[in-house]
Amino acid sequence: MTLVATSLHKRFGKTIAASDISITLRTGAVHAIVGENGAGKSTTLRMLGGAIQPDSGAMSLDGVPYAPHSTFDATHRGVALVHQEITINRSLTIAENIFIGDLRRHAGALGVLKRKTLAALAQAALDRIGVKISVTANLDRLNLGELKCIEIARAISSNPKALLLDESTAYLDHREVDAVLQVMQELKSKGMTIGFVSHHLKEVLTAADDLTILKDGQFVCSTSAADIGANEIHRRMVGRDVLQGIYPPRSPPPASAAAPALRVRQAAVGRELNDISFDVRHGEVVGLAGLKGAGAEALFAGIVGDEPLRHGQLELGGKAYHPSNPRAAWQQGIAHLPGDRGSEGLIGSHSVLDNLIMARPPAFGPFFARARARSIAKDLIKLIGIRTSSPQAACQSLSGGNMQKVVLGKCLAVVPGVLLLNNPTRGVDVGAREEIYRVIRQKAAEGLAILLSSEDMPELIGLSDRLVVLRRGVAVREFASLEAVEEHDIVQHMI
Repeated sequence: MTLVATSLHKRFGKTIAASDISITLRTGAVHAIVGENGAGKSTTLRMLGGAIQPDSGAMSLDGVPYAPHSTFDATHRGVALVHQEITINRSLTIAENIFIGDLRRHAGALGVLKRKTLAALAQAALDRIGVKISVTANLDRLNLGELKCIEIARAISSNPKALLLDESTAYLDHREVDAVLQVMQELKSKGMTIGFVSHHLKEVLTAADDLTILKDGQFVCSTSAADIGANEIHRRMVGRDVLQGIYPPRSPPPASAAAPALRVRQAAVGRELNDISFDVRHGEVVGLAGLKGAGAEALFAGIVGDEPLRHGQLELGGKAYHPSNPRAAWQQGIAHLPGDRGSEGLIGSHSVLDNLIMARPPAFGPFFARARARSIAKDLIKLIGIRTSSPQAACQSLSGGNMQKVVLGKCLAVVPGVLLLNNPTRGVDVGAREEIYRVIRQKAAEGLAILLSSEDMPELIGLSDRLVVLRRGVAVREFASLEAVEEHDIVQHMI
């Protein structure tokens, strides 16, 4: 199925999200769409997938006019879309989530679901993409990568002729990414048309046959992926070469005699983390490396008060620290940037200003200090480079990268002593990454203690002063310096 879009245009209020976008997704080919945050990638994919309708322009499928009014309509025409943000309904089972748009077809007499049949079909869809998820698993125990795999299985379960993946690998670890890329190649070999958005050019250049670059909502070029290199892609996306020097220089190491900002001793949390000990000093970025489930997220949950420690001790500024809940942790100077900005980091319908100051609204006595809030928001928007038409604009109107910047700004607004970062550049383009890295390094130089967990290995190496490797809930190796350390040096301890 060849999917063609001609001169698509889409405006949201005063913001032109896409202008004169023309793109052709060939039958049996993988087509990547790349560009900075706000370039129009997701808008283009959502128009192709029926999630939104273009203001003008035309689309066709194998030469037949195509103008879907919804994702359900697009799916009926053979085009399946996997959204960037997690869309799993936790009140349903895994099987029900996979077949959410087609449950009636799996109902028997009196509308009762044929649950065994549904479960078998759902398990087959999961097995097809090579992930080890049981259809009987409890959704509340699955991580974000596993939830994203369920969404991909949902898209494939409809046997589409065209599959559109919007940042679908952003939540996956390297094993899951490899599995999804392999599935893409298998589907392509069977004649499926695939369009995907990714900020990881290694994935793009590995998987894509064709490539379209967008910038500021405008079409830049379409080319064969084999005819363009990473440097040229970056140059056309950003307008300059940012591959070199993306990570700011490290600050001098903090004085070892200073009391640690955070001390973790023999901490055990939930089922994942067992007896881990390390310190984070003021002015230091300590990285946590490990596969999903290795213990980093459990550790964050314990530090921020989401889960109690089974045993062990935490110290904050040299004093015993026992967070009863996340609010108490934030009040004591622990800020947390979560792995899922959509459901945990911000409120999309609220303004940029509201989200930036929500963790600690400025007050004048018993009253909300409105002028102070505006000043804080203005300073953070400038510091982090949040691209918004106004501080009053709804967060949901921003690109994914700018939403991520808002969550980082919310963390910095409370002037924390310790900052926990869980994949701080997930779904963020290289230009925005550079801005976020600059802010992280700047705050570390000012004395902020930062604990960084990331599935992006170059990010861990480029940002961390020290690195702790976790495997099955235990710290198995610490790198006191990241100079001359390469990815394989770390990965061999993770597996």
